[in-house]
Amino acid sequence: MSAFHSEYLVWHWPIAFYLFLAGVSAGAMFFAVLLKQLCVKDAPHESGFIRAACIIAPITVMAGLGILVLDLTKPLEFWKILLFYNSTSVMSVGVMVLLVYTVLMFMWIALVMRPYIDVWCETRLPWLRHITAWLQRNEPTITGILLILSLSLGAYTGFLLSALPGYPMLNNPVLPILFLLSGLSSGAASSLLGGVFLNGNPDGREVKFIHKIEIPLILVEIVVIFTFFMGLMLTGGQSKVAALHALGFGFWGVVFWCGILVLGLSVPLAMNLFMTATAKRKWAYVAATASCSLLGVLMLRHFILYTGQMTIA
Repeated sequence: MSAFHSEYLVWHWPIAFYLFLAGVSAGAMFFAVLLKQLCVKDAPHESGFIRAACIIAPITVMAGLGILVLDLTKPLEFWKILLFYNSTSVMSVGVMVLLVYTVLMFMWIALVMRPYIDVWCETRLPWLRHITAWLQRNEPTITGILLILSLSLGAYTGFLLSALPGYPMLNNPVLPILFLLSGLSSGAASSLLGGVFLNGNPDGREVKFIHKIEIPLILVEIVVIFTFFMGLMLTGGQSKVAALHALGFGFWGVVFWCGILVLGLSVPLAMNLFMTATAKRKWAYVAATASCSLLGVLMLRHFILYTGQMTIA
């Protein structure tokens, strides 16, 4: 048995990327809504960080769905999942959440970008302005539902793994919470990284707002990871074996201690605290911190997926 091969493996690295991309989309949309409602109340379409989130969220969710479809045994029959639902299937419920989330996401993006859309449609497609006006009238409802769906999608990535029977490390009620928190972290990081690349002010109000949320988010994520493994250790049996195997000194142990805890959590936390204490944030600090967070979340998805399938009950 190697780090990437085991007789018990059902899902491989494409699923880890799907879980990562879905979490990024959910987190980016969550922070875009918060930025618009609580930080950039006037002219949100001019904010580089909100624009970045509005670009990243649809691209990542579409890419994730594409990976999921290609990983199916019969990818050309994926349309059946969209028509035939099973309320007892985690996959089926997840597809419903994804579909509604995607529709609401594009509606909300159209709301934010309405000034651009209305100008473009004025002489080309004037009837589209009636649709954007309708969206504007229903903005509170659209925003509220989208916020709930983004959180649901972030947690769903954990529930999807929990549905695998016979794997004690994955059948853990803390896993959806951990994936939700890490998804929000990746959404914040991707919005920051995309925002600074779109010439957003690295010392602007959006960055400061996100960092105020990101610092306690990282601290809670560390506590949840501790709770996750302590629960496995205290349960005993195969759960304890799975935890010890994951946290050992092999390849995945190095990924956890050096990649996830140090690079993905400790370094961003230290840099966030440093930027909060200094007078001015710099482009390089914001970009480096966001990149470390994204790499940490990507490694966490692979770590949980592979180590969780190495031991069966």
